[in-house]
Amino acid sequence: IAPWFTVATLVLAALTLVGWWVARGAAPAIANTVAVLVVACPCALALAHPLAAAAGLAAAARRGLLLRSSGNLLDLAGVTVAGLDKTGTVTAGTIAVTEAADATLRVAAGLERFSLHPIARAITAEAGRRGIPLPRPEDVRETPGRGISGIVDGIRWELTTAGPGAVRLGRADGPAGTAADQVIHLGDTTRIDARRTIEAFRGLGVEPVLLTGDHEDVARAVGRDADLAEVRARLSPADKSAWVRERQRAGATVLFAGDGLNDGPALAAADVGIAMASGAASTLLVADGIVSTGSLAPVIAGIRAGRAAERMIRRSLRQAVAYNLVSMGAAAFGLVNPLVAAVLMPVSSALVIWTSARVEHLVRRQDTCAPTSS
Repeated sequence: IAPWFTVATLVLAALTLVGWWVARGAAPAIANTVAVLVVACPCALALAHPLAAAAGLAAAARRGLLLRSSGNLLDLAGVTVAGLDKTGTVTAGTIAVTEAADATLRVAAGLERFSLHPIARAITAEAGRRGIPLPRPEDVRETPGRGISGIVDGIRWELTTAGPGAVRLGRADGPAGTAADQVIHLGDTTRIDARRTIEAFRGLGVEPVLLTGDHEDVARAVGRDADLAEVRARLSPADKSAWVRERQRAGATVLFAGDGLNDGPALAAADVGIAMASGAASTLLVADGIVSTGSLAPVIAGIRAGRAAERMIRRSLRQAVAYNLVSMGAAAFGLVNPLVAAVLMPVSSALVIWTSARVEHLVRRQDTCAPTSS
């Protein structure tokens, strides 16, 4: 807008000068031309976007969502589909070992001792609680979404899924010991506010979908707890990013929230990628925003803040354009002298500032109106 606004202002000033000079002489021509130039307020147009966006970013940050830029905030405002990882995102991520033999736990903890996956943390934490010394693994290979392998005590072991809520430890060249001794049973819990957050997504017109690499039975159970109608299980990292791109091709603006190493491709592919603060370092680096609390509720606040900022940007621009059309027209017709023009000019900027400050008020009002229980 700025180049056109500048040209239009100069053209109007020139026409004012010529018109008044011909009609009334030099003195009113110069006074009215100066009034046109002084009363014009490009500042209001320039301030509309950054001020409202900054207010939106601040509103989101106060509620636990830290976004990298105003562009991410406004992208969040247009989200229509939300892909949600299960472990550590919809669930609390505090997986605990419920049953495992000491010998099995020792080897598994040795393999997982350097991994950041929630299952790895649960296994090593349980080994520490039992006082089991961790062996040092060699040649560890972690495949996101599938499992981990490595050499412990001179033997190559593999730790893979064994169905809902369990992982199986086995030798890479064949089974060792009894099947029961090789299985580690784990449990996780859905976040307390998960159902309320899913309800809030729907209230904002955003379709929530659960995406996970876990067994379908586990995914379905979490989906029921959180009231998620659509659940996609046994997805690899590539499958998650492919799902994001498929929805984008269908015309959706996609948000993806996750915390694991295997969520990186989907976070990068999504229009807005949100990582949980407790997630792997790679997800924090690739994400557009970070949730600093143990809840998905800040994402809802971010969408509201983005929509409030977008609304106030449009309102500020309309106000700024209307002000300039009316004030410059009045000045051109000699209805505004230079002194009054000097007073009016900052009024337009002040109005934009006041409008931008309303972003926090709008978000707070939506917080108050939101349901407080599931």
